[in-house]
Parts: sequence; structure tokens; C-alpha cells
Amino acid sequence: MVQVQIPRVGGPEVLRVVEVPSLPLLPDHVRIKVSAAGVNFADVHMRMGLYAEAPRIPFVPGFEVAGVVAEVGPGVRAFRRGERVLAACRFGGYSSEIVLPAAHVRRTPRKLSDKEAASIPIAFMTAWIALMEMARVREGDRVLVPGAAGGVGTAIVQIASRAGAQVVAVVGSAEKKDAVRALGASQAFTYAELDARDRPDARDFTMVLDARGGPYLKDSIRRLAPGGRVVSYGVSSLVAGRKRSIPHAIRRLLQTPLLTPIGLAMANKGVFGLNMLKFFDTQQGMGLLMKAMDGMLDGFQAGLFKAVVGKSFPLSKAGDAHAYLQARKNFGKVVLIC
Repeated sequence: MVQVQIPRVGGPEVLRVVEVPSLPLLPDHVRIKVSAAGVNFADVHMRMGLYAEAPRIPFVPGFEVAGVVAEVGPGVRAFRRGERVLAACRFGGYSSEIVLPAAHVRRTPRKLSDKEAASIPIAFMTAWIALMEMARVREGDRVLVPGAAGGVGTAIVQIASRAGAQVVAVVGSAEKKDAVRALGASQAFTYAELDARDRPDARDFTMVLDARGGPYLKDSIRRLAPGGRVVSYGVSSLVAGRKRSIPHAIRRLLQTPLLTPIGLAMANKGVFGLNMLKFFDTQQGMGLLMKAMDGMLDGFQAGLFKAVVGKSFPLSKAGDAHAYLQARKNFGKVVLIC
């Protein structure tokens, strides 16, 4: 089978395509012939050596795949060969085939292509857990979504708006504002426009979904209304430009606000931290992931959500996909086609 590995820390050009033997098929597992794999900003972090949980190099990145069941292991009754499926995985997604526990796999909704299916597991599960399990979004909430044009951002806009919340989207360019409004945002600002506003429509939010971290987390907390909460689900601000800058990453980390229970209590505000990878480590965590997976797939089956694929690249051009994502050119997800 063919894989894309990270052999060393560096820019998008370090990604390499290799041929390796197929993995053994274990009991209660399925072998998936991968048609498409999602690319996430966490993949950029790990390629740059900024992802603490990454395996030792060389390793294969990738957290989500879609394709066809090629083979079922002993004990598998839920799937048959030839069925279209999607899955979230703990690394290994940039591959022409993958072996995963059958319990972690779901059938692909008929309305979705494999390219679309590969774009939704991590983005929509992250958004679902952030909104439904942590922040507990309700009708009438005011939700601020920085990074609303990204993979997770477009999912957050859709889930929050379908829950009856008023969604205020923040994007990197004016060209993306109409696109996030079309997904359900009631208002859309560029970052410059939001920073220039001190009106009520730019503060007093019920919740803020923050993927930037570092100094931006302080701004997210500042924009909360009393009783509001931030869900911090990433630290994209660690990355600046194509090359890794340790001084820049350290500076951003040092600019992260120090939070204490007393300080948060005095402001009547809350902060959740969300690390999706950690859910793979425990049975309870996997249960929550699969609950989120089933919830968002029900939404797709009902026609409530839309898969937003910004651009796709061949698996052999994974480096180009990383460069595109790292330059923040995307609207929606970036996907690799196998």
C-alpha cells in the first residue's frame, strides 16, 4: 500500500510517499480501501514539530478517512465487503488503505461522495463536542466563531445555527463573508473589522469557539458576557509562515493568559479545553467520539448539514495540500484523493 510519511520536521516539502506492506487484519477490525483522507491543521503542527502527542518520526499523519470496506476480520458482523464507510483514526489516514476497529467505523450517508465524507469526521465531531457537550449551545445564544472559514469553523457555524443560536463568524478575508453567511451565520466580520469594533455586537457573547490560542484566548474571554464560556480547541497561532519558528511558538505560548478558578469566578466566565486526540485513549473517550459521530451523521442524513470541501489534492501531492492549508487559503476542508 502507499502512504505519506513525515520523515523529519520541516516544511511541506518534507512529506514523502512510500510503499509499505499491508497491515495485518485483526479480529473485530476492518480493512478500508481509502478513497479520500481529510487534512487538518493539526497535521501541519505535527509536521513542524509542534504537536506534543505526535508519534516518533517517521510516521503517517491523518485523522479521518473515507472509502470502501476491502476485508472484514473475524468477529465483524456489522459490515460487509464493498460497503462505503468513513472513520476517524488515531494517525495513519494519509494512506491508500487502513485497518481500524469496526466499532470506530460508520457507513457513509448516501448523499455524500467519498471526498465529502472524508472531510466531516474530525471537523464535525470537534464542533459537536465543543457545542453540544461542553458549551451546551441553546436557542438564542450568541456564538462567536473565529476561523469560521476553516474545516471546524464551517461545521461550528452550521451546528450552532441549526440549534437556534445567533452565529457571528470571523474570517480572514472579505471574500469569505458571504460564504459563511450562506452556511447560517447571521453576521460576518473580518478579523480587522472585529478588532475595530467596540459595539455590543462585537462583545457579550454566550460562547466563543477559539482555535487560535495564545494571546487570542485572552481576547476571546474578554468578549464573553457574564455566564459565558470559551471552548479552546487549538493553538493555530503557533504557526507563522511556511517554516517552523521556535521563538515565535514560545512567544505565543508565553502570551497565553494564566487562568485561575478565582479569576474566572470573579468574572463569572468559564473556559473549556478540547483535545480530540485524547478521547482515543480511553473507552469513555471513544464513547463520546462515537456519540458525536452518530449525532452529526444523523444531521447529514436529515439534510441539516453540508460537507464543505474547499480543495482536493492527490495523495502524492500532500505537501501542496499542507502549503495551501498553512497559507490559510482554504474555505472548508482540504482533502487528499487516493
